Amino acid sequence: MSPSYKLTFAILMMVVWACGFSTEKRRPKRIEDTQDQREVKKVSEADIINKTTELGDSITQIAGSVFMGKISEKYAEGGYEAAAEFCSMNAYPLTDSLAKEYKVFLKRVSNKYRNPNNASSDLEKQVLEAYKYSVEHGDDIGANVQFIRPGDTILYNKPIRIPSELCLNCHGSPSQISEEVHSILKEEYPNDKATGYKVGDLRGMWSLKFLKKEIVQGL
Repeated sequence: MSPSYKLTFAILMMVVWACGFSTEKRRPKRIEDTQDQREVKKVSEADIINKTTELGDSITQIAGSVFMGKISEKYAEGGYEAAAEFCSMNAYPLTDSLAKEYKVFLKRVSNKYRNPNNASSDLEKQVLEAYKYSVEHGDDIGANVQFIRPGDTILYNKPIRIPSELCLNCHGSPSQISEEVHSILKEEYPNDKATGYKVGDLRGMWSLKFLKKEIVQGL
């Protein structure tokens, strides 16, 4: 091969290289993009539980703050009687409004309920009994997350404890509840079971239900 031919061949190869020539067959970009979109995201059960716990913790913290804020506001306006009247008329609608805002099933439940609407289901009753056992034995209690059969719904529970002396004016022993508040409770809740508590006692729990598919979509 003559020097001039070698030079010509070398220049030709450089041009081909610069133009991106390749003997490998390339997949059209449109097909690659479609395949990426069709790939299924792998999510573990632990990922789902962690995300549910994160959402449940956030929602219950906000709900608890809103609820106690309203109670304190009514107490400042008109004492224990105003706080008790607010609870009897607005506690349940307030919970419903928060559930609608966060697009989730949200309830406060208890085995010693005041409002019959807050009675626990069979499954919730079991969780509450487990919480009660832990409290009686000095164990720490926190959020509980479990899949509900057939597995498309996730139940989140978080214990509610009596936070302060203020609550005992409606939930404490008979000697701690004024005659005015007692009259309100007797009229509104003739089958009231939610008294006899002390600060720190287990009052009930938050109960939230999430759809598994929505949790997965959020990951």
